[in-house]
Amino acid sequence: MAVLIDALSVVLSFPGLAALATGAAIGIAVGALPGLGPSIGISLLIPFTYNMSPEISMLLLISLYMAAEYGGSVSAILLSTPGTAAAAATTIDGFAMTQKGAANRALGISLSASTVGGLVGGLALLFLAAPLSKIALQFGPASYFAVGLLGLTSVAALSGGSVVKGLIGAALGLSLAFVGIDPITGIPRFTMGEMALFEGVPMLAALIGLFAVSEALILAESALRKNQRKVASGTVKSVFLRASEWKNLIGTMLSSSVIGTLIGILPGVGANIACWVARDTAVRLNPNLEFGKGEAKGVAAPEAANNATVGGALVPLLSLGVPGSPTTAVIVGALVMHGLRPGPQLFTEQPVLVYSVLLGLLFSSILMFIVGFLTLPWLARVVNLPDSVLAAGIIVFACLGAYALRNLQFDIWLTLGFGLLGYLMKKLSFPVAPVVLALVLGYMVESNFRTALVSSQGNYSIFLTEPASALFLTLAVLSIVMPLISQLRRRKSTTTVEK
Repeated sequence: MAVLIDALSVVLSFPGLAALATGAAIGIAVGALPGLGPSIGISLLIPFTYNMSPEISMLLLISLYMAAEYGGSVSAILLSTPGTAAAAATTIDGFAMTQKGAANRALGISLSASTVGGLVGGLALLFLAAPLSKIALQFGPASYFAVGLLGLTSVAALSGGSVVKGLIGAALGLSLAFVGIDPITGIPRFTMGEMALFEGVPMLAALIGLFAVSEALILAESALRKNQRKVASGTVKSVFLRASEWKNLIGTMLSSSVIGTLIGILPGVGANIACWVARDTAVRLNPNLEFGKGEAKGVAAPEAANNATVGGALVPLLSLGVPGSPTTAVIVGALVMHGLRPGPQLFTEQPVLVYSVLLGLLFSSILMFIVGFLTLPWLARVVNLPDSVLAAGIIVFACLGAYALRNLQFDIWLTLGFGLLGYLMKKLSFPVAPVVLALVLGYMVESNFRTALVSSQGNYSIFLTEPASALFLTLAVLSIVMPLISQLRRRKSTTTVEK
């Protein structure tokens, strides 16, 4: 109880509320600008949180994460261009409502549904993270290795259209994780004599480069080709919903929030899938409605789901130390920068920090609604910024952020190098998320694998004799095999149709 009171005092303090409000404002803008998103916003903001306390830093970042998931719907509704991938399903009915002159109503539904989804996901995080962490504290090194491997395989299998490409990305991330001082022997590995790499590949440089700089290069390419986006027209006014609208939509919002929370808990799935599952569920439950032609539930369902995934994705991060999404992998970078390691130990070593995050997520949903209501009128104009301006701004902030942490020019070149790598991967349709998550999970997988073998005197059967380890290894195998089977079935059906 004392920990909850201390955490509540942190959240409700002036710095805590200011961090939540600032994160909400930045997050909505980052989400609304097509091409950006929560991962890019957080990766750019992390360097500027270095001098903050871990609690205030995390409040700022989780608020940005929550608000950015909502912000993607603004450009989806006004421009038919989703600001984030998770807002893709919102575009169908949201833009149809705009074309009918109901942009205000669509934005109001989106904001309200996102708030409901955020609150449901936050409550799930509050009640699930602590019990799961107590179970995880009983795990041995073999079980932790299996958990980390599950995170790698599930993300590799589900973060792109090709399982093989996902696994290649995960392998690349693991190879990067091996750079630096060996955690067991203390011998430098793969550093090529570069002192700046003795501590390993700087996670911040990799995050900023792969997410932010790569997207800036794509935006710059779009600007050079003069591929102009549609421009939003008209003005945005009040977005409050009437009581009758709440009565009509609350059921869809709550059911979609539950769907989003459950999907968010699964490592590697995330909001991109949750929004479509929630929309499809709403379509099946309401067969008499005309979805795709401006149906309000077609906006409410995906928006409630994608914000609910935020709380869901933080459950495995805080309880097991496994990022549930690419964005939570970036948040791991923030924790590491403050000298912390996510996982069940956080609940015993930093209880105030953990419960500040749990409570802060609930308050961030409320502040997101307030900030969204106040900023939507001018945000409708901001979404029309040219791609060239966005690209230049991202590159500048990326270089500043990369240099700020260690004051090394090497980190700037490394960031730009990762940006080029991320750009090439996106052009070749390789998912970037597995690289980042493998880099994050690499230390956990390697150190626990080797520790388990040392404790068992080289007996590999330890990974099968521990029940938790055997369970997670089985799930890891299934997370690769099932998508491969699905791909083979699709190929067979396509071949049959062609014949």
